[in-house]
Amino acid sequence: MSRKLILLAATAMTVATLAPHMAAAQDTTTTAAPAAEDTVVEVRGIRRGIRQSLDIKRQSIGVVDSIASEDLGKLPDQNVAESLQRIPGVTIERNRGEGRYVSVRGFGPKFNAVTVNGRTLATDNNGREFSFDVIPSEVISGADVYKSPQANVNGASIGATIDVRTLRPLDQPKAFSAAASIGSTYAELADSWNPEAAGVVSWRNDARNFGVAVAATFADQEVRDDEFNIGAGHVKRSSTDSYYNAGGVAGARIGPNVAPFSGISMPSNLSPFFFVRQKSMAGLNGALQWKPTERLTIGVDALYAKAEITEDQTGLAYDFSGGTLVEQVVQGKEAVYQRYQGGFVDQILQHDTRNVTTTLLGVNANYRATDTLTLSFDLSSSKAERRGKENNHFTTIRRKNMNLWFDRRNGSPIYDYGFTSPNYDNASTNPAGITAHYYIWGGGSDIDDKIDEAKFDAKWAPEGDVTLFAGIASQKRVKTITAFSTPGGEQCAYCGSDRVLPQSLFFNTDMNFFASHDGNIIRDWVGYDPLAVIKQVDAFAAQDGKAFDPGRFDAAGSSVVDEKVTLAYIMSDIRTDLGGMPLSVNAGIRVEDTKYTSSGASRTVLSAVPNGAGQNIITLSPVIPVSFEGKYTDILPSLNAKLGVTDDLLLRFAASRVITRPTLSDLSPRQTIQTNPGNETIRRGNPDLQPFRASQIEGGVEWYFDHLSLLSFAAFYKNIDSFVTLTTTPQKVDQVTFQVTVPTNGKGATVKGFELGYRQVFGNLPAPWDGLGVQTSFTYAESNANYTNAVANVSYGLEGLSKYSYSLIGFYEKGPVQARLAYTWRDKFLAVASGRNGEPEYFDAYGQLDAGVSYDVTSNFTVYLDGLNLTDTNEFIYSVTPDRTKEYRTTGKRISAGVRYRF
Repeated sequence: MSRKLILLAATAMTVATLAPHMAAAQDTTTTAAPAAEDTVVEVRGIRRGIRQSLDIKRQSIGVVDSIASEDLGKLPDQNVAESLQRIPGVTIERNRGEGRYVSVRGFGPKFNAVTVNGRTLATDNNGREFSFDVIPSEVISGADVYKSPQANVNGASIGATIDVRTLRPLDQPKAFSAAASIGSTYAELADSWNPEAAGVVSWRNDARNFGVAVAATFADQEVRDDEFNIGAGHVKRSSTDSYYNAGGVAGARIGPNVAPFSGISMPSNLSPFFFVRQKSMAGLNGALQWKPTERLTIGVDALYAKAEITEDQTGLAYDFSGGTLVEQVVQGKEAVYQRYQGGFVDQILQHDTRNVTTTLLGVNANYRATDTLTLSFDLSSSKAERRGKENNHFTTIRRKNMNLWFDRRNGSPIYDYGFTSPNYDNASTNPAGITAHYYIWGGGSDIDDKIDEAKFDAKWAPEGDVTLFAGIASQKRVKTITAFSTPGGEQCAYCGSDRVLPQSLFFNTDMNFFASHDGNIIRDWVGYDPLAVIKQVDAFAAQDGKAFDPGRFDAAGSSVVDEKVTLAYIMSDIRTDLGGMPLSVNAGIRVEDTKYTSSGASRTVLSAVPNGAGQNIITLSPVIPVSFEGKYTDILPSLNAKLGVTDDLLLRFAASRVITRPTLSDLSPRQTIQTNPGNETIRRGNPDLQPFRASQIEGGVEWYFDHLSLLSFAAFYKNIDSFVTLTTTPQKVDQVTFQVTVPTNGKGATVKGFELGYRQVFGNLPAPWDGLGVQTSFTYAESNANYTNAVANVSYGLEGLSKYSYSLIGFYEKGPVQARLAYTWRDKFLAVASGRNGEPEYFDAYGQLDAGVSYDVTSNFTVYLDGLNLTDTNEFIYSVTPDRTKEYRTTGKRISAGVRYRF
């Protein structure tokens, strides 16, 4: 779960003024200018957000759904993803309690393009995927989800293009407006209050020819979640494997009372963990607009964001690789109970740091050359940098001669488990006999992502019913991954665990693991300062004549992908009548030419043999530089049509050809080699990948039966030519078999489904019930994708596709009171097609209940209280079937309270 921080700042748009980049998607009906300042009637709150989003949807020719701020810099959720999930067809993937990735109509994050004011934003992820958990919802004005493409919208995507909107000061109805908020969020498991603050100011002159807006945000966060993991997944073993032979992979044995077995699946290890994240983030965003003449508008936008993130994971990790298997219960082909004597129990503390800086600078000009011809130009540059690999460390201590067991028969995702020592009590928290084992000082990757874009657009709108658009654009993106790793073997000079560490290094965590679970599990273990342990191991090494090599540049794990996209489009908006009913048609064609180079290094495993002490001895070939080139051209037509059957009833139809480029991490030749016994894997990219290509159609009906009410239905069908799938094959080197996973272009598939949406404000009810409202959505999506995972001998579908999902929101807004109760649910979905040991991993069905209430003390001053995950729902990821846990997390409730002030 590589993560990132990008802080965006903006203010709300007015109801009457829509974002400039939406213009080509809307009818050309002139929107009245805002009234004079002293006659402006300001609409705020929940109704304001509903009205804005309905106006955008209704006026658009294409299929566009939106979220909009309810007030200056205020969305109702903790990040943009959690607001987007209220839209029909949109679901999110949560990670440790917070929405991170967005899926649209069953297509996961790599299929969705994310832009900011139409510009692609750099990311510190390995690929193109955009993490929405780093965008604070308080500081944006809204976001538009383009479900049907149109030729002038930036973003190649089979799923959708999601454009985040920021402030334009000249669009604001008031010459001066500002808002500020300060609050704190209580994280239940971390038992901490996390402060946060945001502010935004917008000013323009009375002549509306010069304006400036600035927004800033700050947050300091500490959160914790408890995780029960099967760290390396489930593995299949037989009693005849070298794993159970003395002197083999780890020296494990089979006791005389255990019957012979073959191909039995069992957990590779058990890893209960405490996960603690500390995140300090600050950002600044500004916008300037100048109209030197009535025909020319110039705008400049700048974004700077900085995040410092540390993550500490401390937990047990025992993999049954030592000792003797003395008891076993097998049901079918699964080991549901095992007990070992004289085995190993390890404990891991992993410390990761990420310092992320994100910048975006854009300049645009809009020139009305004549009364019918408008020219516009946009130039932007975005950069994301991630640093911190030198400060990462991974340490492992070991307990020897332990008796350990697990039992899966309790029916819970958390297996019963435990271990004891024949020599002392309270083995998990007793510091006696703990030995040095394994450590890595420095590791991970630095990432540099640089995107430069230039666009030129022309709009010709003569008198009549046809408007023509044309444009050219180019994008250059360079993604550089610089890997850092410790050379194999040198960090494992004490893998024999023959050096006992001083007891003074250790203390009891006293954190009460998974307090909400009443199973037979270990609740606490020892904690330690990893730097102090590393210092002690360094002292041992000096005494014993051993050397430890810190992390250094890893050429085989590094890469540079340089991608250049050149495009041109032509498009028209046509307004006519069909049987006396107004018909709007948007039709266009877009040509995209893509060229790329992928450079890195390659190495192979020359030999792999067990060392008899729980590790493999791996010999690698020298590093060989490699470079690949590729190119492809796509012609992408699109058609959107809207028919006004009545003033309140609309019919829609859309058809298009779309692509999604392979994610940059898949195009990279970089590789990772994992050598732990029972989890020997090699993963590498494939620079020869072709993009995903699809043809799609959809139709829908919308009934705007009241001023703030809508009932909508849409059906969609997507035919994808080819999917990029992960192919895993075994490769034996000497005595060790590696599972080699590579992305490849596989067979295509179809996706079809429908969406239902309903929202209504019950303004006609008698007081006080006239403040009630409801917003709901339901999505059904299915696919005929049926790929084969040869490792697990099972079939799987598309990553990120939930068959069913829905949201249900009830709200109340009257006078100074606002209240909301929101429940969202999505069905299970495939998270990873080829996870640990090559097996597919699924995210189980998840539902979350949130609530919020606010009170306007005065017209300018508001107090608020929000509650997240009030039902304390846990996140569950499983491998192949639900009885085979991969990860099970509890994140706890989170309560936010604070004040907002409007100037």
